[in-house]
Amino acid sequence: MLPTKQAETSASADAGLTDAAPQYSDHVIWDRPGYLVRRLHQLHVALFMGQVAKGEVTPIQFGLLSILVNRPNIDQSMLGEELGLDPANIAEILKRLEARQLVSRKIDAGNRRRKLCRATREGELFVARYQKDMQHSQQQLLSPLEPEERDLFMDLLMRLVQGNDENRKSTLRKGAEVLSSH
Repeated sequence: MLPTKQAETSASADAGLTDAAPQYSDHVIWDRPGYLVRRLHQLHVALFMGQVAKGEVTPIQFGLLSILVNRPNIDQSMLGEELGLDPANIAEILKRLEARQLVSRKIDAGNRRRKLCRATREGELFVARYQKDMQHSQQQLLSPLEPEERDLFMDLLMRLVQGNDENRKSTLRKGAEVLSSH
């Protein structure tokens, strides 16, 4: 259950300042973006699973299939980068979808360490069959917002993801530089 919004002032209110973010009385985590993002993700997964393919596919699996339909023969590494997942997770997801004959993988003749991935004909049909259901679940997720708010929300989400992804990559690069300098 969502808390009721009650603006509170911080201890600095004595100095005439108020907190920029609204606070929620008796709910110590509702002002944390990470918590709200996680909670929204839970709601999204529940909507998706209830509306797409009778729950036979997760949002990540459907996303992976969608990428493969649009970009056949992408390698596992690039697929992982697009989805923001590490190679072990990508390999496991591909293994599950391959067992269902929705994707196929083959070793790249030009670089035997790379595996090229593609949606099978069954995978393509699967995505086509459930595309409208997936879109409906996305629309339902955003339905509490006005149309112009949806665009703004998506823009802000994209900025948060891109900005934090760049920060993460930068931090990882700096960590690697520190390790290589020792």
